[in-house]
Amino acid sequence: MITLVKYNDEKDIICELIKQFWIAHNDYTPTDEESIEDMLAWSGKGHVLYFIKKEETIIGFVHLASRGCEIDWIEDLFILPQYQGNGYGSEALKLVEDIVKEYSDSVYLEVAARNARALDLYYKNGYDCLNTVTIRKDFKPEEYVVTSEEEVLGHKLVVKEYKN
Repeated sequence: MITLVKYNDEKDIICELIKQFWIAHNDYTPTDEESIEDMLAWSGKGHVLYFIKKEETIIGFVHLASRGCEIDWIEDLFILPQYQGNGYGSEALKLVEDIVKEYSDSVYLEVAARNARALDLYYKNGYDCLNTVTIRKDFKPEEYVVTSEEEVLGHKLVVKEYKN
């Protein structure tokens, strides 16, 4: 069982988690200054950060943000890699939903199309209403590989990853 504990100025801990988040998601190690900038933005007005704790151990975080009209977005949900695959992401989603249900009829999130594991997690937990579609134009297409093709409202779109 996990709990959510509101961030309350534990800068060193959250900055290290933010670094781990970027390493896991983009294979990029941010500087200390970049982690501090994210921490300040993610804990500022209209944002709430929660540590995800398993007993007394911090295993990740959730970043909620209000975009107005009593609508919250799960901006980031991160479970440290060594704790993934144990249902903690699903538990964290349910706890966040319980918080947001108090003042909103829904909660939104975005997921990178290439992040199949996260998409599976969200879909399994009832996130099945397509709301907005983010598309991009690549100026260096040779740096990407197409991993799948999808159709949305009659338009063929592709999912790409860096070639690395």
